[in-house]
Amino acid sequence: MTINDIQAFIMVYELRHISNAAVELHMSQSELSKRMRAVENELNIQLIDTYNKRRLQITPAGETFYHHAQTMIADYESMMHDLAPNRPNQTSKLTIGSIPVSGQYNIAQKIASFSSLQPEVELKLIEDEGDHVRQRLLDGEFQAAIIRDTQTSSLQPTEFQKQPLLADELKVILPANHPLVQQKLIRLHDLAHAQMVSLPAGSGVYELSMSLFARQNLTPHIFFESTHIETLLGMLPNSDNVTLLFKQSVTPFMTDDVVMRSLAIPVMSQLQFVYPQRDGNQLMTDLIDYLTVNATVTN
Repeated sequence: MTINDIQAFIMVYELRHISNAAVELHMSQSELSKRMRAVENELNIQLIDTYNKRRLQITPAGETFYHHAQTMIADYESMMHDLAPNRPNQTSKLTIGSIPVSGQYNIAQKIASFSSLQPEVELKLIEDEGDHVRQRLLDGEFQAAIIRDTQTSSLQPTEFQKQPLLADELKVILPANHPLVQQKLIRLHDLAHAQMVSLPAGSGVYELSMSLFARQNLTPHIFFESTHIETLLGMLPNSDNVTLLFKQSVTPFMTDDVVMRSLAIPVMSQLQFVYPQRDGNQLMTDLIDYLTVNATVTN
């Protein structure tokens, strides 16, 4: 049994579906099924009941194994993080991809400052849309990425280290004259029939927003999408339009024409520094430490 086998079981457990888990793990359904049978054979016990093909059932033994599997994966991640400073730093060029928030979160400034302390290393920061950043990381074009936790779920912890940099809160942004402005807290049901403008799929904000509405069995009415926060805010004044954005990423663009309100159930998201597990070295850990010093965590 390998660490990847354990991670594969965790994915099957959480999705309750072999095909969907195989897609997330980037392997064929038959290969994943074979792995799961091999794990059960090694343990000499059934973990998964496949009688219901649409939704797998986890046996009591599977529940027990899942909790141990989570601990093993967490220990593996901790071990790889602790080993990183012991690897020799042979990097002369480090290209980091980031979603378009490095200015709002003071990340670009910190990386520039860190770069001045590492004259022997060429550091470059490139902003792109979240799904593009993740793919360029997978393709090896980026050695590291700064993306939201909503965009890292498909990056397996056995392959990628994910270090939190800061947390931010998802907020409702409204025109100053919108009726909902009178409420201090806004429920998703209050937005069920609202005209919404949104960042597009791949932004991390879109995926989180859609999942929140789906949990309430709601379908939001999104009639306009843009990759630019300033454009979204420009669609709000003197209208019934609303949008969902993270507090710190939108704060620099706020004007007197728009207001910010919290959701009734607060929703937080992490911005993470992600890099391939086996590429971790002293440079990576030093950079992460530098970025997290005095990092802004919103309340």
